[in-house]
Amino acid sequence: MYIYDFFNYAEFLEDKARDKKPLLTQKFNRTDNFINLALYGAQKCVGERILPKDSVVYLASRNGNLNTTLKVLDTIFNQKNLPMPFSFLNSVNAAKLFYMAKSFKLEGKTLFVDRFESAIPQAFVDVKKNKTVLLGYVTEVVEDLALHTKLFAGLAKVEESRWLLLSPKVEEKKALAHISNIQFGMQETEEMYSKLFSFLEEGVLGDNFYFRGDNLSFNVEKL
Repeated sequence: MYIYDFFNYAEFLEDKARDKKPLLTQKFNRTDNFINLALYGAQKCVGERILPKDSVVYLASRNGNLNTTLKVLDTIFNQKNLPMPFSFLNSVNAAKLFYMAKSFKLEGKTLFVDRFESAIPQAFVDVKKNKTVLLGYVTEVVEDLALHTKLFAGLAKVEESRWLLLSPKVEEKKALAHISNIQFGMQETEEMYSKLFSFLEEGVLGDNFYFRGDNLSFNVEKL
């Protein structure tokens, strides 16, 4: 499995998150911060490429769409009203994948998972079937930073949109790195997805990175 491109966005928030919609190359109506954050990272990763229509999309997020979900729950339980239709739809994981597929005109499989490393084995199977895979990890921060601290004590206030473009080896297109030696059964250790993207950004040729996460490990070699 080869990495053909990546995009690594991480912003530590001290005040409030900036609007991602102006940064998008293709914009959609009624999207929220999480969806725009996902689209921003994916669009930057893909660039001007035209992906095969059967390409696969995996979107991972530990906490999902926080702000829209909190607004929907507040409307239902505190205000005793029905939520706005698009707010309710955007809180559903399938909505995020709809916008991803629409942005790149894809007709292949799309799947939302809770962990970045949960999608790696599935992506490996898809690539073995000669599929292109767009794999991303997105983290949103609660707009009310004090509430975010209360809900997620000890976790940094960082918004992330980190993406990999994975594909089988295509000789006429140069790959950036090769993922190999995927193994299962590792003990739980620290999350290493951010270190993986830092490794890809460093630009040192010939280096190797050993990813060791929850029940999964693999080696990444720069080409």
